[in-house]
Parts: sequence; structure tokens; C-alpha cells
Amino acid sequence: MQAWKDIRRCWQQLDNLQIVQLPKWRQLAEMTALFLFRRIGPGYYIQGKFWRPDLPFRDKWLHVNNTEYNDFIDRWNARPYQKSSQHKVVEKAVLQLLAVPTPEFIAYLHPQAGVCADGAPLRTLVQLKQLCAGLVGQKICLKLVEGFGGAGFSAFAVVQQTDEVVFEHPFTGVQVSIDSWWQQAQQNPDGYIIERYLKQHPVVEALHPNSVNTLRIWVYQLPGKTEIAGAFLRVGQKGSLVDNTSSGGLYCPIDIQTGNLKYAAYSREPWSQLAQHPDTGAQVSGVQIPFWAECQAIAGKALQAFPHVRVAGVDVAIAPEGPQMIELNVRPDQIGCTRMDVPLKRIDQKLKQAYAGH
Repeated sequence: MQAWKDIRRCWQQLDNLQIVQLPKWRQLAEMTALFLFRRIGPGYYIQGKFWRPDLPFRDKWLHVNNTEYNDFIDRWNARPYQKSSQHKVVEKAVLQLLAVPTPEFIAYLHPQAGVCADGAPLRTLVQLKQLCAGLVGQKICLKLVEGFGGAGFSAFAVVQQTDEVVFEHPFTGVQVSIDSWWQQAQQNPDGYIIERYLKQHPVVEALHPNSVNTLRIWVYQLPGKTEIAGAFLRVGQKGSLVDNTSSGGLYCPIDIQTGNLKYAAYSREPWSQLAQHPDTGAQVSGVQIPFWAECQAIAGKALQAFPHVRVAGVDVAIAPEGPQMIELNVRPDQIGCTRMDVPLKRIDQKLKQAYAGH
């Protein structure tokens, strides 16, 4: 049975690392109770590091199972509005209209509706080459308009060769012709959004310079104000351009009172608590997130920009001059709750009390 194998592997690692944990009989009793009465499985128990002696059982009990999570999202984010932030062009337009800082929009590449920021069409290979000819010497990002988990993301320097403009990987220097990239892009008919590559703050860049390392801030909206439920920083690994944990990145929980990083961890090895980045050696534990107050403020402002959406996981990047919105997730990965020690039933109750009678 896979669950039992995962439990034994977890216990073996905890023992090897000499991590303080609840007695194993107590862990088994808690896992059994959570599964039988709350339908929260052993995998979630492990991801949440529920073996910690200092974590009250009542907090574990107030986490939600998958069905409860979907009900929670649909209760507070009206279904007809959930798609409004999932198409990156629509999202970009709303954020810019309401003056929420985001990376500079260059163009929307699409076979029928493609357009540049100046209004010129961007629907063909010839038009893409014309656009890139005006971007020589600059770095750009190309993102699937409905991509998830970093899928389809590319970043390039636009370089002039003797007889053509080409794309060059910003770190390896490997070049690819625009024709070759175009052929691959045809597999994604929904199109791409093209943005200026964001230069990140040196404190965040030092952790892993090849990826734009972003904050995932869970924020919820009460009448007249927004509040932060929890947050963590996602950091790339092994030269990857993306920081998503689903693509192998690390997550670093944040003390939301101070803005300090607690540690780095692998998503598949939640018992790992690394003080330094395993590739770069950069210090993680204790590092202060730059512009932390501003990051929280922009997350709240982004949430307020979308109607009938009261809970979101907001992705924020930090440039040298301050934070910028990357995207808003109206159905963020539920596993994020375990990374932030956020029992969602507690947030749900707070929202119900706040909106009682509305």
C-alpha cells in the first residue's frame, strides 16, 4: 500500500535527521482519526508536517479535505467570475486598468486576435519577426495565456545575428531561430502573452539567479479590507527558468509578521528544512523579503481588482524598485495550506462571520 510506504519513508527520514516528532503511535492515531472523520489522508498529514509536537491537534482538525476545499473556493469566488483571472490577457488588462504594477506588456500573440501594445497586429510569423526586430538587445518572456505551473514559459534575449534576429537563452546563451520557436508555438492555439523580462531585486535574485523567484501570498477579502492568510517564496533549482514547485522548485515559508524566510524545502520531501539553497549556497533562513509591506499591499489590491473574488493565491515578483504582480490564482493549489500552516476552516469561519447578512 503506497500510503504505508510513504509513512515509513517519512519516519525513516525523520529518524535519520533526528527531527523531533510525536510518538509514532500518536501519529498513527491522528492519521486514522483525520482520515475517518475528516477525510484528510496520510499524504496531507506528511506534507503538513503534522508530526510536530508543537502543532496543536485542533489546528490539524481545521484543515480541509479536497471536497471541502472546492466548496470553500466556490463559496467565496463566484463561479461565473473564476475564469476572469485565468486568461493572462484579461488579467493583465484588469490589473493595468486599475493601476496595479505588472511587468510591461509588449504583445499578445494569437492567430486571429493577436495585437501589439501599439495596436499593430501580431498574428503571423512575419509580424513576430518584425516585432522582435524592434526588441534587439532586450529580454522578453513568452507565456501561455492559459498556462499553469510554468508550462510553456520561455525567456529570451533578442539578438541580432548577421542576417537574422534570433532568440538566445538568457543564461546558457543557446540560440534558437524564431522560425523554430514559431513551429513549436503552433501547438498552443490559445496564444502567448509577451512581456518585458523582469529584473528582480538582488536579495531575491541571489537565491537562484536563473529564475524569477516569486511570492505566493494567500489573501482574503473582508468588508473594507484585505488580510493575509500566509505566504511562501518559490525559488527555482538547477538552472531552471521557472520557480514552480511542480517543476522542481523549492518553497520557503515566510513569517508574515516580519517578512523573514524560515527555511527552504523540497515539495516531495517536506521534512527537509534547508538553511541555504542547495545549488547556489545562498542563505535562505532569516533573509528579509524586500518591500514586504508593499508586497502584501499589492496582493490585496490585486484581489480587490476582480469582482466577486474574495480568496486568492497571488503571485508577486520583486523588482529593485518594488513589487510587481505576476498573476492571481482563484483556485490555488490546496497543498499550499500545509506550507503556510493555514487551517482553511478558520479562514472560512472568519469570512462567514464577516459576510453574515450580506
